[in-house]
Amino acid sequence: MKNSTRKYTSHIPCPCGKSSDAFSLNEWGGGQCFSCGKKYSPYELENKEEKNMLKKEDIVEEFFEFKPHRGITVDTFKRFGVSTRVVKTRDRPDGFDYEVGFPYPNGAVKIRNMEKKSFHTSGPIRDAGCFGIDKFDPNAYGTIMIVEGEFDALAASQMLDPMCAVVSVQSSSSARRDCTKDWHKINQFDKIIFALDSDEPGQKATTEIASLFDFNKTFKMDMTKYKDPNDYLINGDYVDFVRLFKQVKRFTPDNVISAFDDIAKSLEESDEDQIGTYPFTGLQEMLYGLHKGEVVVFKGEPGIGKTEIFRAIEHHLLKTEENCRLGLIHLEEDEGTTVRAIATYEDNYPHVHPQHKTSVDDVMKAYKSAVKEQDNKIFIYESFDMEDENKLIDTIRFLVSACGCNFIFLDHITWIGTGLEGEDERKKLDRVSQRLKLLAKELRFCLCMISHTNDDGKTRGSRNIANVANTIINLKRDKEHANEHTRRTTFFSIEKARAGGNTGPAGYAIFDKEVMQLKDVEKDAEFVY
Repeated sequence: MKNSTRKYTSHIPCPCGKSSDAFSLNEWGGGQCFSCGKKYSPYELENKEEKNMLKKEDIVEEFFEFKPHRGITVDTFKRFGVSTRVVKTRDRPDGFDYEVGFPYPNGAVKIRNMEKKSFHTSGPIRDAGCFGIDKFDPNAYGTIMIVEGEFDALAASQMLDPMCAVVSVQSSSSARRDCTKDWHKINQFDKIIFALDSDEPGQKATTEIASLFDFNKTFKMDMTKYKDPNDYLINGDYVDFVRLFKQVKRFTPDNVISAFDDIAKSLEESDEDQIGTYPFTGLQEMLYGLHKGEVVVFKGEPGIGKTEIFRAIEHHLLKTEENCRLGLIHLEEDEGTTVRAIATYEDNYPHVHPQHKTSVDDVMKAYKSAVKEQDNKIFIYESFDMEDENKLIDTIRFLVSACGCNFIFLDHITWIGTGLEGEDERKKLDRVSQRLKLLAKELRFCLCMISHTNDDGKTRGSRNIANVANTIINLKRDKEHANEHTRRTTFFSIEKARAGGNTGPAGYAIFDKEVMQLKDVEKDAEFVY
């Protein structure tokens, strides 16, 4: 056996030719493909490389041209910019089709060896996203189909144009990564159809990428006669493929369970539902923390410090939960204020106070400390069109599914109804609150949102905000009391509790004006008010 000079690496093309990034080499020079499952010894890999190698001195002439392959026409190849490398050698002076190159928008190219049916790549393929995503305008195509593999994208586009835009993920193993990269582009289409390969990896990938998008947009195309679009084209079943396209059904995940193993698994998952704690003793003792799929509503009259409650909880989660990721949608403040507030709690210094001219460097130092030097711990939503509720829902879905956020803080939901009155405001807030509830349940994240109250202490604009909540926390503060201590004290009471049914008074917190922070007196013995 030859001595291998390979270094350990992963996410590279598999020698089997079925995956562009599912193969991993081990330290001994062998490897395994995590798409097909096949293992290769160092000897097999080195022999395979020698057989596939076209020596430069053997080439007499080479050129690139658009050529038909596998039922796909020259016009289709031209449209996607996919050319064939034709090579003439001493042994084969008439020339042969050696490679086909699939260009991606970022300059990367995935290259298929036509004789050996193997793949290799050029350029930053991991950051390339979906093949063909730059070829279609969402304004011209209301529907987009996602397939698995570049040849399948060409074949499906040829059969469906102009009814549908078609793009492909690089492989089933990279599907979620690729669609996350191009989420904003894909999400502009009104209808998203998944037509990945009908094998097990393809169907698993379909479930993974479907969670990135709004359920109302997603559809699945079941291919029964053949496993992928190119097979339909090669076998002349163009009509059947179009029929399947027109009969697509809304995507429905496998979420009904009855088997004992599945029931047992659901119990294990429920034990792990708690994903965070409250920074205030009374709330934590009565509510047993924050949970997956939970909607927590903090309600109170305007101006009593509800946003400050969020700031305290957000910082507390960063310091106490190793795996937390926060999506912050603070609609009443700019992102700079949000960052300064996090720095304030981290440094125990009032960076957020307008009279304290702390530098950007000082704020960033504190902020980086709060997120443990990780720029994927907090995602701050910069702007929001109040009239576009779909943008809000899509953004939260993206923050959870693509960015990995397990907590979303929405301050505040009442803002969504701004500008509307009476029945129009109620209907919109009813609808949005219900959609948020279903989203939290579907994606299993914890949604904390603030709601203003009316003169009767009810959630302003819509009672459904309270109805969808698993937990409701009332906040009260006497802003005009003669005693300063009383003016700075916020009292908590539980109106509705997800777990345990504990309701009633749940302690209080006091605002420390010296450092601009809300503090739990029971925990902070040094705090003198």
